[in-house]
Amino acid sequence: MAQAAINKGFKVFGFSEHAPLFAHEDDYPQPDTQMARSHWPEYLAEAAELRERFRGELDVRIGTEADWLPGTTDTYRAALAEAPLDYVLGSVHEVGPIHIYRRSTHALIQDVDELHRDYWRQTRAAVESGLFDILAHMDAVKARLPQPAADMTGEIEQTLDCIADNGIAVEINTAGLRKTDELFPSPEILSGLVKRDVPLTFGSDSHRVSEVGFGWDEARAEFERLGVRHIVTFRQREREWVEL
Repeated sequence: MAQAAINKGFKVFGFSEHAPLFAHEDDYPQPDTQMARSHWPEYLAEAAELRERFRGELDVRIGTEADWLPGTTDTYRAALAEAPLDYVLGSVHEVGPIHIYRRSTHALIQDVDELHRDYWRQTRAAVESGLFDILAHMDAVKARLPQPAADMTGEIEQTLDCIADNGIAVEINTAGLRKTDELFPSPEILSGLVKRDVPLTFGSDSHRVSEVGFGWDEARAEFERLGVRHIVTFRQREREWVEL
């Protein structure tokens, strides 16, 4: 992954592997999604080793993507605070028993509109928790779930205000181009974020080497459309601004 970033001309590259389910009683409850708790020290050590190995060629940042799971805030806060991380991405994948990407759970949906409303409520709760530096794939709810019949503009506007009020950054996530026909989040939401002076960053959500840096040209064009001249990166959980 790091070598692919170098080959593609990137100067800064962050690892954002999915954090363990720290609050779960089992060490490795979801092998297809999160790493085991017992793998966490190894992940951090390997990333630190790569940071030293590629020093001078690539500025490696060590991060993680942690799920927002109601009722686990204290456990996650303690676990993330103990780790030598540069940044933490926060994501909402689960709304009750429904996983937004896992179609095997979609048969459990009873009310599509309420599911979407709850997704935006959970997103606001994640933002307000203070656990995260960056909100990941903000409107990923649009990718695989049935679309709501009701207008979600009010929920989205509340969420945009919440993001601005809490000072969290938001990524332009190019996995949206792989899963839908547009970036995460949508152009309309991005415009609302820029209107509120929300800091933006870039993430290719790479799950394989071929996806490293995926969609950078599209993301850069979107930054230009929005009039964004600077984006943020993070070092030791502190914001650093980068001029485009």
